[in-house]
Amino acid sequence: MSGMYIKAVNTVKKYNMLFKGAKVVTGVSGGADSTALLLFLCSLRESYNLEIYAVHVHHGIRGEEADRDMHFVEDLCKKMNVECTVKHHDVIGISKERGISEEEAGRMVRYKDFREELEKRSADFIAVAHNMNDQAETVIMRLCRGSGLTGMAGIRPVRGNIIRPLIDCFRSEIEEYLAFNNQEYINDSTNFKEDYTRNRIRLNVIPYLSSQINRCAMENIAKSAVLLREEDDYLNSLALEKLNEITVKKEKSTISLNAVNLCKIDKVLQRRIIRLGLLTIKKDIKDISLNHVDSVLKIAGKGGHSDLPSGFSADMSCGILKLHLGKVQSHDFSYKLEFDKPVFVAECGLYFLMTKNAQKLDEKINNVYTKVFDCDKISINPEIRNRRNGDKIIINKNGSTKKLKDIFIDKKIPKDERDGIAVIVSGNDIISIWGVRDSAYFLPESRMGNELFIYAWRKNYD
Repeated sequence: MSGMYIKAVNTVKKYNMLFKGAKVVTGVSGGADSTALLLFLCSLRESYNLEIYAVHVHHGIRGEEADRDMHFVEDLCKKMNVECTVKHHDVIGISKERGISEEEAGRMVRYKDFREELEKRSADFIAVAHNMNDQAETVIMRLCRGSGLTGMAGIRPVRGNIIRPLIDCFRSEIEEYLAFNNQEYINDSTNFKEDYTRNRIRLNVIPYLSSQINRCAMENIAKSAVLLREEDDYLNSLALEKLNEITVKKEKSTISLNAVNLCKIDKVLQRRIIRLGLLTIKKDIKDISLNHVDSVLKIAGKGGHSDLPSGFSADMSCGILKLHLGKVQSHDFSYKLEFDKPVFVAECGLYFLMTKNAQKLDEKINNVYTKVFDCDKISINPEIRNRRNGDKIIINKNGSTKKLKDIFIDKKIPKDERDGIAVIVSGNDIISIWGVRDSAYFLPESRMGNELFIYAWRKNYD
């Protein structure tokens, strides 16, 4: 029994990659890695009662050589009694059309094909043939590109429904496994050309490190990736806890965070919180770089707007940082106020309490903002809402009014902050533009014992 087989079986068990009766889609190029993966999965077919489906992607790049690979895979799958689907693509054309490398275009179409086959077969997993050599190459490549801890953690054994049973195996062990089983495989000529970054690392960097620095360099790099992955997972768990604590509101395409409390958290977790927040509204954030995350954190502290890749944007106003996907449209909100019942207005990130008692609030609540109004002049129970077209407020004892729009302009309040400002009203009469201006009509002329107190404070997570 070969070393690769033992390692792969242990990897499957360690990460619970398979269960009995599972349906597995596996990519087969005809190279050593994917051929070995197919053989390995077929060796588990009886014990796990697996259904295995192969996908071969013809990239339309290497002419007759690519046709040779396709026929090899078709014959191999026929011999292994595995149904094979062949997909054809013009990867060169796709790379030019999208402005990406041929390497990235090839990867994109492969995983698209794998996912389509997964859905077609109602399968459970997509198995791909990444190994320990790939792991080391990936870590080196990401290190050179300035990746953070998540990137340095390398290729994960399991990511969603994608499994990598050979991730702990060296390529040399894979080749020994194939020799042990008298199984031929195809050598892709492009693997020996230095047109791609990964090839240059494979052909030049790793051999130099292994011969001149440490003969176990590749294995040690792969082991480091495992350690970094464990630490990355731990930090992500802490960041997720904090994200849940500071989340004010979660909608389909928007997540609102308490910016004040976000800024109190250590910078190491702040960056992760932003990325995790974006992930809650879209699964793919690969185009979001460190610079983009830092731009979001900058406006979290100072306010403003930031446009991000992949349709994301971020806005901060009234202490609330909103991460959006797609075009942002403001929406109306309204909350009824009842005596002695706190109301949390998510759009403003504030708690409000209406009472007739000049009471002291819970000592744990800090930075309480208090307003006092004449209760006798309030005929309809107050509510809290955002501004509306035509809103006016009484600005003096003579009953003169002024449009809210003009007040916002006078106060130099940015347009993107205005919809998040709380307006307290009684019917159609504005009592207060909270934190901006109060109606002269509702202010008490003297303390006669019938005052209405409204308290406001930010949500406190400390």
